[in-house]
Amino acid sequence: MKCRIITYSQVFKINKKSMTHLISLLSEHLLPNFLVAKEYEGQYDAHIFITTQRMGEKGMTSRYCNALGIDEKEVRIVVISEEDLSNARQKLQNENFCREDKYIVNLTGGTKIMSIAVYQHFFKYRADYFYVPIATNKIENARTGEDLPITYQVSIPEYLSLYGLYTETSETEYRHDDDQGEEFEKYVFNRIKNDKRLSPEKKQIARGVKLFRDRNEKDNDNEIDVMWIENNQLFVSECKTSLFKPKEIGSDGRPIQNPPEYLEEIMYKLSAISKDFGLRVNPYIFIKYGLPRRDFNEIRMKAVEKRMKILGIKGIFSEKDLKQKELKI
Repeated sequence: MKCRIITYSQVFKINKKSMTHLISLLSEHLLPNFLVAKEYEGQYDAHIFITTQRMGEKGMTSRYCNALGIDEKEVRIVVISEEDLSNARQKLQNENFCREDKYIVNLTGGTKIMSIAVYQHFFKYRADYFYVPIATNKIENARTGEDLPITYQVSIPEYLSLYGLYTETSETEYRHDDDQGEEFEKYVFNRIKNDKRLSPEKKQIARGVKLFRDRNEKDNDNEIDVMWIENNQLFVSECKTSLFKPKEIGSDGRPIQNPPEYLEEIMYKLSAISKDFGLRVNPYIFIKYGLPRRDFNEIRMKAVEKRMKILGIKGIFSEKDLKQKELKI
């Protein structure tokens, strides 16, 4: 059953004893809001967004409405202070929310001040409070302490749209200078797809993902070799045949001289791109022939591991690693 969305200009014209509202606190990270909205779809009649002037200026309201596929006119938008608790509480008081209605309150987004103000205000209403802990696939009921598993699975386009990005895939096109690179990328794609039981049709995994910040742009901003979503977490990867690419140009425009320097460049770029995808992203690097021993001795490997932790790179795998029975990702 789909939820019935109406404009707030129509609310008071409906002869109905009560309505159920989903309250979302907006911030720059909209995924927890989206997951709760989808998980409880059909159990609420209308949306209420609690937001701030700064979030409005950043276009978060429009972005979230686009992701949900609703018109902003169908949403009650309440702008409160993100730093002044007294002011935020007063703004909510002035809204005169209906006492007969029921409220599903998602406390995950916004600032701490916003969460406290909303929690205090709606505690005296018929309200259920929920929270989505970061990097988990569950919803916590703040009143009962019960954990509820999230059954809804977000797709790659849905996930990226929450961060203002649009996608285009080129899975059937050859995008590498050599056939080996293309075939290895396909191997990584199929290995992860089969091991994780992900569906390309449901857009849970994709190869050659071009990223755009504007739907109308012809040239993409970045491209991810293989991208997938598991338990509503995003995974991104860079695939390389080897690290012997002396003609590659570094981030400072200088030719790359050796495998360790090339690996450093790959890690830096992947980490920089991943920052566009939210608070918890899982970047991986796949290198067909692995890290050459002559260039990565014990001391060098310790430096690589340290750099991975700093940049948030979760792992580096070779084709040999991928052929193991269990894929440890």
